[in-house]
Order: sequence, then structure tokens, then C-alpha cells
Amino acid sequence: MKQVRKGFPKDFLWGGAVAANQCEGAWKEAGKGMSTADIHPYLPNLNRKELDFNHLDSETFYRFKDNEEYYYPNHKGVEFYHRYKEYFALLHEMGFTCFRMSIAWTRIFPNGDEKEPNVEGLKHYHEVFQELKKYGIEPIVTMSHYEMPLHLVEKYNGWSSRELVDLFVKYCEVLLKEYKDEVTYWIVINQINLIQYECFGSLGILKDKTENYLQAQYQGIHHQFVASAKVVELARTINPNFKMGTMLADCIINPFTCHPKDVELAMRRNRMQYFFGDVQILGEYPQFAIQYFNENNIHLDIQATDLELIKKHTVDFLCVSYYYSRCVSHEKNGMDAADTVDNPYLKANEWGWAINPQGLYCTMSQYWDRYHIPMMIGENGFGYVDVLEEDHSVHDDYRIDYLGKHIRALQMAIEDGADIFAYCSWAPFDIISAGTAEISKRYGYIYVDYDDYGKGSGALYKKDSFYWYKKVIETNGESLSDVFL
Repeated sequence: MKQVRKGFPKDFLWGGAVAANQCEGAWKEAGKGMSTADIHPYLPNLNRKELDFNHLDSETFYRFKDNEEYYYPNHKGVEFYHRYKEYFALLHEMGFTCFRMSIAWTRIFPNGDEKEPNVEGLKHYHEVFQELKKYGIEPIVTMSHYEMPLHLVEKYNGWSSRELVDLFVKYCEVLLKEYKDEVTYWIVINQINLIQYECFGSLGILKDKTENYLQAQYQGIHHQFVASAKVVELARTINPNFKMGTMLADCIINPFTCHPKDVELAMRRNRMQYFFGDVQILGEYPQFAIQYFNENNIHLDIQATDLELIKKHTVDFLCVSYYYSRCVSHEKNGMDAADTVDNPYLKANEWGWAINPQGLYCTMSQYWDRYHIPMMIGENGFGYVDVLEEDHSVHDDYRIDYLGKHIRALQMAIEDGADIFAYCSWAPFDIISAGTAEISKRYGYIYVDYDDYGKGSGALYKKDSFYWYKKVIETNGESLSDVFL
């Protein structure tokens, strides 16, 4: 008989997460090439129905490629490339024991298809990892986080081309060998399932360059599956102690009502989200996915050795990002993952994200029931327009309430049996939004004094949540005892 669990494991990792393209800046320094993120300008009056930046065509691509008419916030970021020591000192003060970050592919191979890596880029990340080691902070490193060389979009139409497999594996092999003594935890591809939300950033496919855009997306995903399997295979030979993971953005859906058709639609939608984990964790294409492809005129080019590779080289852990929950109605929605309806029982933030801590408990419990491999939270956070007071304080009780309830939900999943080893909130300090290219949608425990046009002192100020999270870490989550869902 197993014993009742209580609280978080003693060796639980507490930290936060960022992406290189949202914080580093220094976009053309030290040999860095242009990435898919570098052409995303700040457009304050953007009508997202008229311009979907995540599904670009060639005309829009070249309109925004290095156009001086626009301001590109991530070109400056929050100057993490030059100021990482300042940021890490504050994370250490909070007590961080892990830090999820990404390496910019374009700092290592600026165009993506060079013969040799950029030495300056390699040196920079060595310095970053050494600084983390000084503070005893475990790096959890994402190899591809919406940071694809722009050259590969123009030459190959991104991951729709199989040539991306070998180019990506070459890049990853350099990382694995270069940092084999500095990094243990690797996430191969960030949020691999977000093709209907973040297609361009993740896959680099221009929709007018393919006859069947949906097929091109899934073909790109298949190429990523193959590349990931090859990377895992390499990792096993380079350092047997590596822990190799995949990452899913939680897109698990609830039925809008108990109408049988709502329930069925939610189930079908959820299976096509589990599909991404099934391939990389269970090692095979599920039959329901094959049926879906057939029904939607999707014909994938799968080579004979692909499925064997995928079967043999599955990942060690699952990383999940969770922000809010979604519903579907058979009367209003279809199978597109971005097509949802609002839940009338939940409150939403300014960007329409419905806050639902119980959803995190359900999600992590269901992933555990399905896969039974170690898991971590790679992103979880609350974006809000914070107010910097005259005394440089920020009173963000709303963030404390959100995070406290979600961490408590995670604890419940652990007590129910889920093997969860880390929690990384998004983000520990304010960074540039991937979706809207603004900094005013702030997530951090640390206020970074820049506005949406990069103006400001750049000073770093501790929010109320800074001190709150410090206590959470100090007590290994015991300070959450008064948090109720």
C-alpha cells in the first residue's frame, strides 16, 4: 500500500522561464543572424483578423523583414544578452534552483546551413551557464524556441522541407557536445503542438508557398518528430546522463455543455492534442491521427526508417505550458485548435485568457495517467499592465493570487501521484511578448523599466510577487497552505 503524499518533493526545482528572442536583444551582435522572431514589429493598432502574424504569406513576410518603418521590440529585448548577470543575481536572491531558457539557433548558425558554428555564440552561452552554476541554478535549455534562421524560411520554406531535419540535427549536435558538462535537461522543440497558433514562429512555413497549407504544417511536424528522435539518439551517445524532453502547450478542451455533440467534439479535439505526445512519448502515430489525416486530405511523406527512429528514440520527460482553459461548442466550433468559445464561469484577463487553476490540476493529472513519465511546468503566468508607483513598488496581488492557486493545483496533482519535478513560471522578469511584441503585458516578478518602444531607464524593480515567490521557494511550497481553489 502506497503512503499518502503531502506537499512538494524535497528536491523539487523552483524557477522561471524565458525565450532568447524575447529577452536577449543584441540582435545583430557577435555574428547573430536574423530569425523568424526578428521580423515581428510592435503594431499597437493591429487588427488580428486582418493580419495574423502567426500565419504569414510572402507579401507580409517581406513587408516586415528589416523594414525601418517599424519598431521591433525584440531587437533590444530587455538587454539580457549583456545584463544576464544582473538578472541572475536577483533570481538567486529569490532562491531559484532552476532556470528554463533557450539558445538562439541564429547565434550558433546565423543562416542555419553554415559548415561551422559561430564561435562567439558558443562562447556566450558558456558564460551564461557558468554564471548559473555559480548560483547553483540548474539550466533547463530549449533548443528551438521560435528562433529559426530566416534564411531557412526563404531557401527551404522552413520545416516543410526535409532538408531542415539534418540542418537542425547538426545544430543540436553542436549544442550537446559543446555543453555536455554544463546542461543536463534539454527540451528539443518548444510547444511542438502549437501549429495553429504559432505556425510561422515554430515551422517557418509561408502559407502561399504550398498548395495544401494544413498538409504542409503536419509535414513540418513530422520532420520535427524525425529530427527530435535523431537528436535523442545522439544525446544518448554523447552523455548518457542527459534528460531529453518535449514540450506541449496545454490545449486540452472542455465541452461547452453536456450536449453529446459538445462532449464528442472536445474528445476529438483532445485526441489531436495528445497526438503530439503520443508520437514522441509512446513512439508511434495513433490510429485516430491517421484517420484525421485521411479525412482532411493530408498525405504525409513518411520514409521507411522514420517510424523506426520515432519508436526507438522517445523522450525522457514532458514539459507543459499552461495559462488558461478553453471550451468548444459543436454549434460554433470545429477541429481547428484556435477555434473556441468563452467559458461563462471563468474570469479572463485583458487578453481574454480565462483563469482556471483547476484546469492545471486536471491537465497534469491526465497527462500523467496517459504517459507515466516525469513532467515539469515550463510556463505558467499572468500577463497584466502593471503600475510602477512613485516609490518604484509594484503591487501585483492579482499575479500572486493567480500563481498561488496554480501552484496549489500542481501540488494536488503531485499528491495524487503525478511525477512532477519542476515549476517554471513565465516569466521571472518582464520580457517582450511573443504574440503581441509588447512589454506592457508584463509577467515578471521583476519590473523592467522599458515601454513598448524600448524607452526607459532599464532599471530593475522588485514587485510584491518577488517577495511572495521567494517565500514559496524557501518553504518548498508550504506557504501555500492558505491558498484555496
